[in-house]
Amino acid sequence: MAQGAAYAGAAARSDDPSTMFYNPASITKLPGYQVSAGLAGIFPQGTLASGTATTGALFRNTPYAGVTGTNSGLDAALPSFYATAQITDTLFAGLAITSPFGLATKYPTNSIARYYALTTDLRTVNIGPTIAWQATPQLSLGAGLNVETANAHLSNSVDFGAVGALKGLGPLGYRPGSADGIATVKGNDTAVGWNVGLLFEPVPGTKIGIAYRSAMFHQLSGSLTYQNVPTLLAPGFQNAAATAKLPEPSTASVSLAQDFGKWTALADVTYTGWSQFKTLAAYTGSTLATTTVENFKNTVAISIGADYRLDDQWTLRGGTMYDPTPVQNAYRTPRIADQDRIWLSVGATYRPIPSLALTGAYSHLFAATSTVGLTDAGPGTPNFLKGNLNASYNLAIDIVSVQATYKF
Repeated sequence: MAQGAAYAGAAARSDDPSTMFYNPASITKLPGYQVSAGLAGIFPQGTLASGTATTGALFRNTPYAGVTGTNSGLDAALPSFYATAQITDTLFAGLAITSPFGLATKYPTNSIARYYALTTDLRTVNIGPTIAWQATPQLSLGAGLNVETANAHLSNSVDFGAVGALKGLGPLGYRPGSADGIATVKGNDTAVGWNVGLLFEPVPGTKIGIAYRSAMFHQLSGSLTYQNVPTLLAPGFQNAAATAKLPEPSTASVSLAQDFGKWTALADVTYTGWSQFKTLAAYTGSTLATTTVENFKNTVAISIGADYRLDDQWTLRGGTMYDPTPVQNAYRTPRIADQDRIWLSVGATYRPIPSLALTGAYSHLFAATSTVGLTDAGPGTPNFLKGNLNASYNLAIDIVSVQATYKF
């Protein structure tokens, strides 16, 4: 339901159990016992349309061979489950199982971007118990716990030809681009966060929702492995246990839902604290093994939308959102070649019987062309031996979701 209106009014909705993800206080408007299950299909297009790659100045900016024209985005299917229970007239409980953060991109091993990214795969599963209290007829308060497991898989090509040349092995045939291997970091972790919210109804038909979700700080533990390491370089590239820090941002939302007869106008402003995501770095013990500078910036997304109750069985909805990227132009990488997005969403709910609601939504995300401009500034810098990369991306995303809710 929230997606169908481009998440406008998400923290002020109280339509079904999924409302607890956006505002735990909203479940006080769900009498009895209710369950909701959903599935979202995400279909991204992140085409590396054009670009060039060269070695750094240390190797005289020699061109790297490589291909463009590939779609780095990977399709994903994300299930979700929610349940609520009315304990007393004023006390409610809920449980949410979701995947709030994720990312999946993949490049072929002959891509011009291979030294910066091959596979990037982040998957999360969040289990969130919730409690809510209707303090007065106008005010509800809620809080939840978030127990989240994260699994990450990051890989990129390593220019062992350039490494060998740097070590004086040029006479043995080592030169930039002549001997590629792969470095892979895998890890997982479970972290705990929380969320709180309030729902205020100053007059009948007006709902104001305010919600906050805390940041999470994952300390991933796993491994760093290498493939296709030349024999002469093998002592310096041994597989090892690895750790990596993965922060997830806090969010703060203010939402409005205003009824006008058959219509409900919806609006939302959401602040996301991305700026804590400075670097993506992996360590073997206390030694820095690999790093990518991200320097994300905080964002504010704004959405507006509306629901229209056609009759007792059908509700139609739509909305739009301005969704700015946290990625700064100077730090955009092939792993997350993101750009500001405009959402256009439509959706509908059908109630064949009063206790069952079937909902579908479709969103298309428009994004401007994004560019990557990364420089190998030489020894001691994060991009050393990754080369200079200039690339242009064509971006778009389609999201299709379905959901069923049953009231007992």
